Amino acid sequence: MKARLMGAAVLFTCPVAGHAETIDAILFSDSGGLAAHSVRIDAGETVQGAAGQTALRLNPRDGGWRGGLASFRLKVRPDALTYLTIRLWGGEASSGRLVLLCDGKQVGDAHLGGLEQLDIGAVAPQFPGAFFYRTLLLPAAVTKGRQTVDCAIEATGNIWPYGLAFDRFQRAMTAPSRGVYGLFTHDGAYFDPPAGIDDGKLAVAGKRPGPGRIGPKMAGAETLSAIRQRIEGTVRGLLTATRPLGQHEIVFLARFRLKSWSPLAKDPRIVPAILKGMDGFAVAYAADPMVVRNEKSTWNPDWFGFGPLGQTLVLGQDVLKPFLDEEIGWRSGTRAPRRVAYLEMLTASRDWFRQHRRLYANQSMIVDTFGLYLANRGIGVLDPAKALPEDQARRYLYEAIGIEPWRGADLPDGKPSYAQSLSSNGTAVPVVGTDFRTVTRMGLTRELGYVGHYGEVLDWVSWAYDATRPTFDAPGDPKILARLSALARARGVFRYPAADDEGFAAMRMMTDIGWRDPKSPGAVTYLQDLRPGAASPFQAAVLTRDPTLIGYAQQMIADNQLWGPIRAQMQDKSFRSTYGLLDVIDDFAAMISVPDQAAKLPMSVSAPDFAFADPENGVVTIKRGEERVFASLYWRANMGINGLARVWTSGPRGHRIATVAVDTAFTPSGSTWVRPDKVALMYNDAINKAYGRSSAEAGSSLPIAAAPAGVKVTPGRDSFYAGRGDRYVLNYGGYTVVMNMSDSKPATFVVPPHDGSELVSGRAMPAGGRVRLEPLSSMIFFKSN
Repeated sequence: MKARLMGAAVLFTCPVAGHAETIDAILFSDSGGLAAHSVRIDAGETVQGAAGQTALRLNPRDGGWRGGLASFRLKVRPDALTYLTIRLWGGEASSGRLVLLCDGKQVGDAHLGGLEQLDIGAVAPQFPGAFFYRTLLLPAAVTKGRQTVDCAIEATGNIWPYGLAFDRFQRAMTAPSRGVYGLFTHDGAYFDPPAGIDDGKLAVAGKRPGPGRIGPKMAGAETLSAIRQRIEGTVRGLLTATRPLGQHEIVFLARFRLKSWSPLAKDPRIVPAILKGMDGFAVAYAADPMVVRNEKSTWNPDWFGFGPLGQTLVLGQDVLKPFLDEEIGWRSGTRAPRRVAYLEMLTASRDWFRQHRRLYANQSMIVDTFGLYLANRGIGVLDPAKALPEDQARRYLYEAIGIEPWRGADLPDGKPSYAQSLSSNGTAVPVVGTDFRTVTRMGLTRELGYVGHYGEVLDWVSWAYDATRPTFDAPGDPKILARLSALARARGVFRYPAADDEGFAAMRMMTDIGWRDPKSPGAVTYLQDLRPGAASPFQAAVLTRDPTLIGYAQQMIADNQLWGPIRAQMQDKSFRSTYGLLDVIDDFAAMISVPDQAAKLPMSVSAPDFAFADPENGVVTIKRGEERVFASLYWRANMGINGLARVWTSGPRGHRIATVAVDTAFTPSGSTWVRPDKVALMYNDAINKAYGRSSAEAGSSLPIAAAPAGVKVTPGRDSFYAGRGDRYVLNYGGYTVVMNMSDSKPATFVVPPHDGSELVSGRAMPAGGRVRLEPLSSMIFFKSN
């Protein structure tokens, strides 16, 4: 895109994508074509695959992480963009990966790169009954000045992204790869398969068998009984445990004590068990104050501080207060009242997390709710004079969920740092501007773009709301409740019709365009996702009583997709999963009495066409007839302007997941980032050395965009601003997306040729006319062939 980055407004044109021309093709059913492309297969073979078509399948080798390899030669464009597309069967799940090598160098990063590996596998069938296409833009260093390139596809095991050593990060390959049915190079982003290729049709079995209604006698009664038995069994185990209880186990008892559906909630052993557990933490903190920074009994040791203990005091204040002035053994053989011991550790938690906050939205919500706010609520139970005033404490929650700008860690003088943590001398370098919010105006969490799994924060926002209740049954903060409703509605746009793991009709969460999503497809999700430690799928609907959210929950019930995910979660026998089941019975009871609502998820089959755009996150969604489109224009550009977008499309024209070029205008900072020779960019040298190969992107230079005044961008470190452009134009499959991501600069653009109206607003806009694009706004057009 050509643009003048001067003045209050610019004029730019929207190039119209021409027909993509296929440069070269390898079909594994064509033996002559295999020879012509110098195809050699090591530890693999061609087999009869899906729909009777021939596929390349690569096999494991000796239990290692590397599997078979197929080498070949493909034609490319020497002086223009070249894309490589592979054809895969959408009905196949695979735990392995396919890695592209060109001239022996790896194309794509092992984890969360702008260019990722050729195929990252699938936890469930992505498009059952049909073939689909994955497209990757080849780096210029691979194709520039060349007519052909020698490449290879190597099969590998999957990765575990939290592993910090190679044998934990890179898993062994234990099963044959999924089949590759064709390889193509082409010069346009949107790949049209050659004539005569039958890609099949999505096969969805229809509604899962069941009553499709909610009531006390429905099929889930056995599941509810099993949940109750599991919870009560866990409680009995905690009451008789000889080991110290963890923080989540202690607050689990405190929450269970308030459940009216179980006689065990009145067990007289619960309060002594809670006190014993809290006493143990007081002693542990006295012996080692550093435990507040790394409390290993919590899900994430450096996120919760002593917040769960503060929550326990709030929930149990009616029964715990009489015991707070009793003395306990404490520091170095001394004794002290519980009130004194508890107060010291909770104060340490609150003050540590005031100076060590988190910027990613989901992490900010957890840290600020538990380590900071709930610790302060506990202090208020122990000594109200020592607690921060409620308005001062609550502003951390407001910042975490985007009601107020995020101000970062507190400096010693009380001023905001706009940074996550203070240095040892109490200083910090701002990493965001003074008006940065963790949630966009459209209601999505703002990280480095749209996120799928980690963007599912409805449980955390719900717990932030619950944290503000004066007592467990009193209303909480209305601002947070309204925010919960807005976030839940926004997430609803990112559910799409798909088959569940057994082939029945369902709605799935979109993850294929997510910045921090290494798994495809997303989980079956309607209102809220179920995962270990999360809450019931009704939580946001029960709290808000928002008719739209109730409609989403009722749609899950009507599709008979309620009990399957819950039973699947119950297969995980961990305490964390039990913790997440604690409110299911109450929320189910609340949903029984709710009237039917008409609202359905926007991408549902029967829903009207629409287009949604969030310029702060650089993301769009489109429903046009039977076709659905999700695109991230601001795609994993955390180091610099990379000119890449990610697009997912599904409909009558086929199914595609593509990483493509996007025209980007930006304000340069004058700095650049040079890609190091790493194939796992985010990971240490030992992991990269173990791979024993170079990156095809090594040495490439990305310009760094200008950041807000006062914000420092360090080349090579994640930044919200390094790769953030002002304006984007994406052309893909007849769609033209025009997005102004600047929060201050308007722009004028020339309307491209299109059918009918602009899709977001529905307004008629004649092609060739000039239209003003306001800051943080988008327009989407479609042109049929």
